[in-house]
Amino acid sequence: MAHPTEITKALAQMVRVSEASRLVLTDSHAHMRRALDVPARIKQSLLEAPGKWLGGSLVAGLAASFLFRRKKPPEKVKELKRQRGFLLGLLSLAFAMGKPIAKVYATRMLRDYLASRIASGSQGRIPRRETPPY
Repeated sequence: MAHPTEITKALAQMVRVSEASRLVLTDSHAHMRRALDVPARIKQSLLEAPGKWLGGSLVAGLAASFLFRRKKPPEKVKELKRQRGFLLGLLSLAFAMGKPIAKVYATRMLRDYLASRIASGSQGRIPRRETPPY
């Protein structure tokens, strides 16, 4: 059997170093993928500490409700609303309920109009003149 020469020893050392480097790179890559997988980290955090998430969401909701609260209307506006009466309240309720119906009707009319325009072909359009490419 041949004795190991300096070159084969150096090659064996290079192979060992490259294997060790490959293992370090693989481990670093796996660690980086875990660190950058935000949805999985959030899910894991939710499973580990649901109380903290619930408390945080309650505090955030409470803070948002204080931040975006409307100012109380002056007494004059309250009195005016009381004076309007039942009939005007009923009318405003009818308008509020009629808005979705009006939207559906308007979209249906627009869709029918556009369909008829497409079906009629190029009527109403100005024909393009073919121009030479130069």
